[in-house]
Amino acid sequence: MQTPKEHTRKEILAAAREEFIQMGFEKASMRTIAKKAKVSTSNIYNYFENKEHLLVEILNPILGGMEKAFQYISQPNYFEKRLNDSYETWKERFNVALDYVDNNRDDFTLLLLKSQGSSLEEFPEKLLSRLTNLNVEQYRQFKVGHPNFKGEINEFVARNILSFFLNIFVQMIRQNIAKSDMLLYEDSILKFIHFGYKGSIASDLS
Repeated sequence: MQTPKEHTRKEILAAAREEFIQMGFEKASMRTIAKKAKVSTSNIYNYFENKEHLLVEILNPILGGMEKAFQYISQPNYFEKRLNDSYETWKERFNVALDYVDNNRDDFTLLLLKSQGSSLEEFPEKLLSRLTNLNVEQYRQFKVGHPNFKGEINEFVARNILSFFLNIFVQMIRQNIAKSDMLLYEDSILKFIHFGYKGSIASDLS
């Protein structure tokens, strides 16, 4: 059973989510959030330090989910495993990401389109930089044991390949594309990612 404080906290978060999605973080009003939550403005500060704290609390579930995914792909030998995955495995992985974005569409809308003016405004670029550094380092380690791969993956190449992949989901949110439509595009997208990425690092690939 919820305590009155837990109930009030959830009401404030629900009101803040609605206000942020409607107005964006920068233009969102703490006074309006308080009115929607049916509490005083001063009472909000008994639960949250400021508007930024509210936004981070709302987005913590998807931020935590993405952090778990990052830790998974940081495992040793993950690069080699991914390189040798079948097309069907790539498709399964893509569908996991597609389901995650679709099931958390409101939160991703807030993160990607409505967080201007907050510390999360640059999150997509920071994520891209983090993934780029990881992939470049993983490929360097991979090449030590696989000298037959003559191609090179530098930061510029890795960043643009990863940007293409991430942008698929950004545009899904930005253009409000339904999951059913994304599934229609899936085959063409994945064929390019799977064969294009593999070919880009193996100049002697037949």
